[in-house]
Amino acid sequence: MLNNIIDGISVKLDKSFGDSYTIYSEDVEQGINEPCFFIVPINSSKALYPNGRELKKNSFDVYYLPRSKDKNFEINEVAEMLLEELEYINVDEDLVRGTNMNFEVVDNVLHFFVDYNYFTMKSNNTEKMSDVELFGGLKRGDKLE
Repeated sequence: MLNNIIDGISVKLDKSFGDSYTIYSEDVEQGINEPCFFIVPINSSKALYPNGRELKKNSFDVYYLPRSKDKNFEINEVAEMLLEELEYINVDEDLVRGTNMNFEVVDNVLHFFVDYNYFTMKSNNTEKMSDVELFGGLKRGDKLE
């Protein structure tokens, strides 16, 4: 599912920014085409919930390398667009919402952080209770009715 989220981010970036921006999800030794985005998973975890549900948490760093000489202006423009465009992505025909979105600029590189969390459910094949018998009555005085 992690690769499906990366694909969803990549498709959304391509639709939002167009073909003049290169999108990478793997390390590149040399020959980077700027401007470009790198999609890097940072941290993944899961939390167990009742009834076989699991909350899977996935944190990403989408970092951006600008091309222009006015790098700060370009980075600020891209950061504002990412706040809007990465709020929802399509993953396997489902919308997944990005949370905890924030960004920072380090050495003229924009680092945009976003979490995509979702629930999954394990199959629960345990036998359910079939019949229930109730016993009881009202006690009035010495007699049980």
